[in-house]
Order: sequence, then C-alpha cells, then structure tokens
Amino acid sequence: MKSLQLIKTTKPGTRLIALLATVALPLVAQAEGGSPWLPIPGQVLLGVQHTTQSADSAFVGAMEVPVRTITGGAATAYKRATTTVRLSYGFSDALALEGSVGHGRVKVGSADSDSGSTDSTLGLAWRVLDEFDSPGAPTVTLRALAIIKGSYDGLRLAALGNQQNGVELALLVGKQWGGIGLWAEAGVQDRSGGVPNANFYELGAKASFAGSLSASLSYANKKYGGDLDIGGPGFSPARFQQVRAERELVKASLGWGFASNQGVSLGWAQALSGGRNTNKDDQIVSVSYTIGF
Repeated sequence: MKSLQLIKTTKPGTRLIALLATVALPLVAQAEGGSPWLPIPGQVLLGVQHTTQSADSAFVGAMEVPVRTITGGAATAYKRATTTVRLSYGFSDALALEGSVGHGRVKVGSADSDSGSTDSTLGLAWRVLDEFDSPGAPTVTLRALAIIKGSYDGLRLAALGNQQNGVELALLVGKQWGGIGLWAEAGVQDRSGGVPNANFYELGAKASFAGSLSASLSYANKKYGGDLDIGGPGFSPARFQQVRAERELVKASLGWGFASNQGVSLGWAQALSGGRNTNKDDQIVSVSYTIGF
C-alpha cells in the first residue's frame, strides 16, 4: 500500500516521517499493491480505503461487449464497492508484517448481485537493500503473502473474486530523489481450485510538492495464464474461475499528509483496451485514510 512511508534521513540516529499519501487501488480478485518502503521498528500503519468501480462493457475473450448485451438487457453496468482495511507493522529495520481484510458488494442490474468479505491477505515484507544505507542503490523488498478466500460465490456474474486460497510472491523496487520517487512491483500468484497462475506488475512515479502534498501516476497489468476463454471451446459456467484473463489499468492519485502521522488520498483509475475475460471499468474512484502509531 502506498501510504505513510517512514523513511530514514541521511543524518545518523534520526528518523523522518514522510507522508507519501499515494493510493493503492484494489482490483477485482487481486491482492497485490505494495510499497518497497517499510515502517520503522515498532511502528503500526493502519489504512482504510473505499473504492467504487463501474463498467458498462466487458471483455468476452478479447472482444469488448456491452454489459446490456451480456445480460440480455437486465443491466447496463457492472458496479462494485469495496472497503478495505490494511495493516503494516515494523518488526525491525528490514522486516514488516502486512495484512488486509475487506468487504465488498457487486450489483449487475436485475441480473445478479452479491456481497460478502473479500479475499484477505497476511504475510511478511523483507527489505533486502536500503537506498539510505547504500547511496546510489534502490530500495529492494521481497513480499510473501497468504491469500485467504472471502465469503462470496465465485461462480456467478456478481462474483467478488476467484473464491480460492493462494499465495503471492512479489519483488518491489523503489528510489527517491528529494521529492521525486519511482517504484516498480512484479510478482506471481498461485491459487487452488484450478485457477490459472497469475503474473502482475506495476510501474509508477510520485512527486511531492508544497510540503505535504503529493501526486502519483502508474500503469498496472495482471495476466492469468491458460487457454480457456469465456464462451470458447471447453468453457462452461462451472469453469468460470479457470478462464485466462488480462487486465491493465492506468492510475492517478493526489495525497495530503497532515498532523505529522496521517494522510488522506483520492485516486482514480481506468481500464485500458487490452483486457481479456474481465470487466472494462470506465471509472474506479478510491478514497483512503492512513495513520501511523
């Protein structure tokens, strides 16, 4: 989660709480979204985020089809609202606990609707290289998470996710130059129940200005493997979780840090035209609040 980042200063023996209040927009059935910069030892970062998504078309295979056509006129849009709580705790300079829980609701007109707890995550982040201890080098962090399936039905139009447990492994790299920062994330997910393995990555940049304000821009891509398409050879409703899928987003956010340990941010994202077997969200809007203890 791009939230309150607790960064070492170059002055020995001191710490600086740097409020980089950029937003991590959660995607449907997606646990990724992290930062290479960890909280200081003993520090707790708590974030709450509410996200709304709306799509009036979806990719059936690689073909974009209106939701109205898919549902036979029963709906004009796919709408989803999700509230997520994220927690990070610094065990040491190089090790942190990370976890998330959430609740979501999906409504597809009169065609279908569902609500329940979304997939949760729990794991560790290990910083293997620190840019503030090694001048000229980036910060490099490894993350390992367990994905715990939520309380929803994954075999329906209004599914909140894949409804399968799994694991996630990711590599995160970041570098800061004064008020400018770049980051990259790449990882894999392996789930049970025949869900294809997924690869994902994100590339982003952030700029801080006017002391406590920040803005970010990033591109994210996630792809599930396999060769099964919705409506293609071998497909049936019972195999919905096994389809190949691809989703790419462009994201932007504005953040404001205040009171030395708190931050709020407003984020926006939109799906691009390179999707497969997934919704094409016209608008994803997210509001988040983070506090450090």
